[in-house]
Amino acid sequence: MGDGCAPLPAALLPGAVPCRHWDEATVHRRLTADPAGYLAFARDCLADLAAGRAQVQMPPKLVLDDPLDDQRDDRGGGDFRLMPCVRRGPGGVLKTVKIVGTNRAQRLLPGQITVGELLVLDPAEQCVIERLEACLLSSARTGLVAALALAALAPQARRIAIVGAGRVGYYAALYCAAALPLTRIDLIDMDTGRAVDTAAALRDAGLPCRAAPSADPASDAWLLATTSEHAFCAPPPHAPPLLLSLGADAAGQRELADAWAGRATLWVDSADAVNYGDLRAWRERRLIADTAPPDLLALLAQPPRAAMGEWRLFISTGCALYDNLTAAYLLSGD
Repeated sequence: MGDGCAPLPAALLPGAVPCRHWDEATVHRRLTADPAGYLAFARDCLADLAAGRAQVQMPPKLVLDDPLDDQRDDRGGGDFRLMPCVRRGPGGVLKTVKIVGTNRAQRLLPGQITVGELLVLDPAEQCVIERLEACLLSSARTGLVAALALAALAPQARRIAIVGAGRVGYYAALYCAAALPLTRIDLIDMDTGRAVDTAAALRDAGLPCRAAPSADPASDAWLLATTSEHAFCAPPPHAPPLLLSLGADAAGQRELADAWAGRATLWVDSADAVNYGDLRAWRERRLIADTAPPDLLALLAQPPRAAMGEWRLFISTGCALYDNLTAAYLLSGD
């Protein structure tokens, strides 16, 4: 050979792995074609887990931070995360691992803060057989979690406000409207143009959505879907008594004023949530106990009764189980 390299011996030649790639457009199309079907699929999977018909193996996600460096040209301060999950149930075994990053520099991918892929492994041979781009998938599964929690905590909710009109805000609105007969969805964003555009897209999908200059405390619930690094949301009377925080999913992110801590009844998407965002800050300052609050599975199994004047918080920081369920839903359409 002219390049001086020895040919690969036949004994070393690996097999070609049959791996399918799912681009963002395909993921979005499949996850928005039937929002009610996606919700029903997730509820069925969670019911199997709650009843013991399925089991999940899911270690805490591993987050490797890239600390902010003021001497560098980029913005820094991002991270990448490893999120594995194995679910065994009536439909077989599904092994997934998501490698996803928080992209604060945004030089190669402007405007995209979530980057990475969700990998599906062959259950017996451990090779990767499906590669799903994970930006929209991660946002959609966060919206799914929000809709499940909202329906359990406020089944009578008809008016909600979503603070943050990005990808998570879009999917949260879509799935909340599939979970409950909402009559008004207000979208609030520091970028008013984005709020107007996202609201228009949701109206085109048949949702009662509008851009609003601020969130109305008379709403039945607020959903926070921001990338804020500072706590900005004070409790009632400045906000409704039910709040779902979806954006503070890293050590340096905050959405909730300290006045919520110790006053609100708490639920989380997973026990791992206490290690990030507002819950981490409150634990470090001893404003709440170290014990993890009940998770979404517990909430769905035993929704709370309505209580006058009770403050309620649901906090989602990202959970590999819901990535796994989303992959299962996408693959079920084949």
